[in-house]
Amino acid sequence: MKNKIIVAAIALVTVFLVGFVPQYVKANRLENELRQSWQENRGSQLRDLIGLAYVQANQKNFGLGAETTSRFFSRVREMANQTPDASSRKALEDLWALRDRVTAELAKGDAAAMGDLQELFVKTREATRSSREP
Repeated sequence: MKNKIIVAAIALVTVFLVGFVPQYVKANRLENELRQSWQENRGSQLRDLIGLAYVQANQKNFGLGAETTSRFFSRVREMANQTPDASSRKALEDLWALRDRVTAELAKGDAAAMGDLQELFVKTREATRSSREP
């Protein structure tokens, strides 16, 4: 009788694991895909913001460009704080380093802001490059 109970318990645990393990693996895979998609979305939002700031400054609308870069740099800081990967965090912090110079140029209405915004756009593309991109 005791052996039958042990065998039944082992069978029950085995059946549970056969059903649980594949679902657990699938859930982890989907969670990783969701996290990666979320990061890619945040990166595309950064690229959109800096592109918009560039267009606004190119149209000599430095006030709107300054507001847009302010939102851009706020998101860069948020993203850097939430990024677990050290190299990605470093790339985002390098973007943050340009904040004072770009903000000052836009505040003055200086045309030199165009070059810095262009540089910032290129660096943003590099910093937010997806692992799926070539």
